[in-house]
Amino acid sequence: MNETSGYWARHRFSRRRFLGGAAALGTGLALAACGGGEKAAKETPAATPTAEGLEPARTRGGMVRSFGWDAIALDTLDPHQTQIGTIYNMHSRVFSKVLKYDNVYEGKIVPDLAESMPEVIDKLTFVVKLRPDITFHDTQAIRGAFPQVAGRQLTAEDVKYSIERQINPNSPKSALYYRGSQWEAVDSIEVTDPLTLRITTKRPTSPLIHYLGDNNAFIVPREVVDQNDEMNDPSRMVGSGPFILEDFISVKVVRVVRNPNWFARNDLADQGLPDRPILDGREAVWPPEDDTATEVAFRSKQVDMTGFSDRANGPRIASETGAETMEFPDAGWLASRFLVADSAAATTPFKDLRLRKAVNLAIDRNRMGQQMFRQWFYLVGPVPGAIERWAMPQADLLREPGYRFDPQEREEDLAEARKLWEAAGGPAIGKFIITYAGIPAYLRDFFPQFQAMLREVLGAETEGDLDITGYTKLAQGALEKRIIFSLSYDNGWNDLDDWVHPYFHTGGPKNSFNLSDPKLDRMLEAQREEFDQEARRQLGLEIQHYLLDSVVARLDWLAEINVPVHWPYVRNNWGSPWYGNSFHDADMWIDTQDPLYQGRA
Repeated sequence: MNETSGYWARHRFSRRRFLGGAAALGTGLALAACGGGEKAAKETPAATPTAEGLEPARTRGGMVRSFGWDAIALDTLDPHQTQIGTIYNMHSRVFSKVLKYDNVYEGKIVPDLAESMPEVIDKLTFVVKLRPDITFHDTQAIRGAFPQVAGRQLTAEDVKYSIERQINPNSPKSALYYRGSQWEAVDSIEVTDPLTLRITTKRPTSPLIHYLGDNNAFIVPREVVDQNDEMNDPSRMVGSGPFILEDFISVKVVRVVRNPNWFARNDLADQGLPDRPILDGREAVWPPEDDTATEVAFRSKQVDMTGFSDRANGPRIASETGAETMEFPDAGWLASRFLVADSAAATTPFKDLRLRKAVNLAIDRNRMGQQMFRQWFYLVGPVPGAIERWAMPQADLLREPGYRFDPQEREEDLAEARKLWEAAGGPAIGKFIITYAGIPAYLRDFFPQFQAMLREVLGAETEGDLDITGYTKLAQGALEKRIIFSLSYDNGWNDLDDWVHPYFHTGGPKNSFNLSDPKLDRMLEAQREEFDQEARRQLGLEIQHYLLDSVVARLDWLAEINVPVHWPYVRNNWGSPWYGNSFHDADMWIDTQDPLYQGRA
C-alpha cells in the first residue's frame, strides 16, 4: 500500500488496536475477516485530519472530482428532515453548525459558528457565544430567490429558530424531525444579545454539547423555509458553510463551489492555508456499478478519487499507477430490524425473543462480510467499533453468541439457533417477508445468500421485498412501523446517545420496532443525565449488553473498512467514518506541481 506523507505519516489508525484483543481469544477467522496476519498488524491511516497535520498549500484552485453516493435524495433535501445519510455530505459543505466534530473517531468537538466552546454554567444551563463575522451565502441566484438572506449576518435568532423548528408540535412536518428527540431536552432558549444564547434544559443533559455539533445540527435561515415548513429544493440550500451549492441532480451529480466569504477562511492562515477553501469546488458523480468503468475513469484522471465494489482494486491500482490508498473503518453499518410488537399497520410473528435470537445466531457474519467486502470489514455491535469511545471492545463482542468464530463455538451457536426456532414455534410462521435495500448493488446481490442461510439453518422460507429506489420504501415503512424484517444500511453516528436513545426508547423517532421496555428506558435516560464521561461509558456498555442479551430488536451485522484510492496531487485528503463531515474539503488543495498531475483531464 502506498501511503501519503504529511498528515498520514503522523496520524494513524491501528487496526490491531481497533480489533482489541481478538487474536488473544483465538478467533483467527474474525481477524482474517478484517484482513488478518500481516495486513491486520499494519498501521493504517486515521480518518479525519486535524489542523496540526495539514499540509500548507502551494497552489490554489481546481475542482476535485470523485465518484460517490452524495447525489441520492430519496426523501427530502431538508437538512433537518432527511434520513438519508449520503445527502449529509452536501449539507456539511453548504451549512454550518454551532460546533463540529474535528475528529469523529476520537470524539473531538470544536467550535464552528461558536466563538468558543459553550460555557456550562451548571448541568442545566449552557451559554453559546457566536462569531460576529458570519454571513449567509451571497450569489446572484440567491439574491434573486431570497434577497433578504443573501449576505446577511447569521445571528443567535437563526440558531434559536433552527432548534425550535424541530420541536414545534404545530408543524405539518413534525413527524419528520427525526432528531427532535434530542432537542426535546431543551426547556428554553433565550437570546440575550444578537450573538449570544442561553440554553436551559429540562433535566441534566450531558450530550447537549454533542447535539450542537451532531451530523444534522445545521443552522438554516428562516426565510428559506416554505409555508409547509420544509426546504426541499436545491435553491433553498442557502447556508454559511465553506461551499455554495451549484448543482444537484439526483442520482447523477452534486457540485459545490467555493464560498469566497466563508467566515473561517483565514482561521488556518498561520498554517499555510489562507483564504480557504483552497479549491474552486468539489464534484461528486454517481458511481458506475461496474468496477471496470470506474477504473478507466480513475486511470484517465476523469475523477481524482474513488472507491470500488471489489475493495482489492484500490490497492492493486495504486501499486500499478503510483496512486495512493487510505484505509479507515465505516461507522455506517449493515443491520436488520424486526417489528417486535404489533403496530397499527402490521402484525408481526417476531414477538418472541427466541425467534429473534435464532435469526441472530443463524446468519454467518464472516461469510456475509467475505462475500461483500472480501477481508475489508469488521463485526459490529450496537455501537460499531469505529466509534471506539462508546463501542464494546472487540474482545467482548467476539464472545457474544452469533459473533463467535471458533468452529466448535460456531456449531454451538447453530445448534442453539435451531433449538430456539423450534421451541418458539418458528416452523409455524410460514413464509415471511424481508424488505431489503436496492443500493448499493452488492447488498442487493447478496440477498439470496442471506435467504439461503435462514433456510439452511432454520428451515425458514422467506420472500424478498426489494426497495428498488434504495431506501424510500424502507424509510417510509419504518416511520409507519409496518416492516416486519429488513436488511439495509443504517447511518453512522457520533455519540452514544445517537446510537441508542432514538432507536430503543419508547416513542423514539427511530423506534421502528414498536419496542417498549421500561427497564431499557431508564437506562437510556440515565446515560443522558450522566456528566462523568467514564461513568457514562460504563452505562453505555451496560445498555449494549442488555440490547444483545434481552432485546435483540436490531441485528447489527458488520461494517466496511474503506479502501479508496486517490491521486497524490490531491493534498489534505481525508476519510470519515460516515457522511456529514465534508466541511474538511475546505482544507483540500490540488498540487499542480506533482508529476502525476500531468494528463489530468
